[in-house]
This record gives sequence, C-alpha cells and structure tokens, in this order.
Amino acid sequence: MRPELELIATAVAELAEPYAIGASPAGLREAIPIAGGTVTGSLLTGTIEPGGVDWCITRADGSAEVWARYAIRCADGANVMVTNAGTVHPQADGRYAGFTIPQFECGAPGYEWTRMSSFVCSLDAAADGASVSLEFYRVA
Repeated sequence: MRPELELIATAVAELAEPYAIGASPAGLREAIPIAGGTVTGSLLTGTIEPGGVDWCITRADGSAEVWARYAIRCADGANVMVTNAGTVHPQADGRYAGFTIPQFECGAPGYEWTRMSSFVCSLDAAADGASVSLEFYRVA
C-alpha cells in the first residue's frame, strides 16, 4: 500500500520581527513570533491566532530546524493547537523552503481526525521574513 496525500488546508502565517536567543553548539537559536494569519481548506478554515512562536535553529550550513507552536481558531469556533517541526533550506532567491510534520490537537466534536491521522506540510517562507505559506496534507 502506498500513501497518498490529501490537501486539507493552506495557510499564510504573518511573522513579527525575530529575535536571537543566542548561539548554541547546534547553531543560532532564534524566536520568531507568529502575529496571526489565515487558514482555508476542506477540513480547516479559520485564523491563526497571535501569540505563537517558531523556535528555530539556523545551522552552519544555512539550513534551519523549525519548531513552531500556535493555535488556529476555526470558523465554527473550535480551537486547534498546532505543533509543526521540520527542516527548511535556503533558496537561491532568499526564501526558505522545506517540509515539516505537523501535529494537531483538538477536543472539539468533529475534529477527532486531528488525533487519528498523520500529516505532512510544505513550508515556503518569504525572502523578507514577513510571512510563511503552508500547505497541510493528510497522509491517507
């Protein structure tokens, strides 16, 4: 059996100015505040709530390990916690792009699928650092 991917939502997260935590043996640790955003799709539609943070480490080779935690307030009022971790790489035009493994957490009725499925996400960060475009896929 081969896995198939089902696009469940696209999102654009707006980012605030990052700040450096400092150098570590793994690389430069930064915190990138998530200021808000929008989510549209077949299974998730709503807004990304302000207050999330991406705690990334930029390695010596320029790639970055991302670990973001934020909340989506769905159009129907449900709140979904997202933890999204993975690796992104610098592109020739200044963007960062890569893949992450999101985990969703929601106890609202109708959102059981968030706990019973596996997901993958494509990530494309704007060269100016102001936003990140995401495509969330459920592995079927």
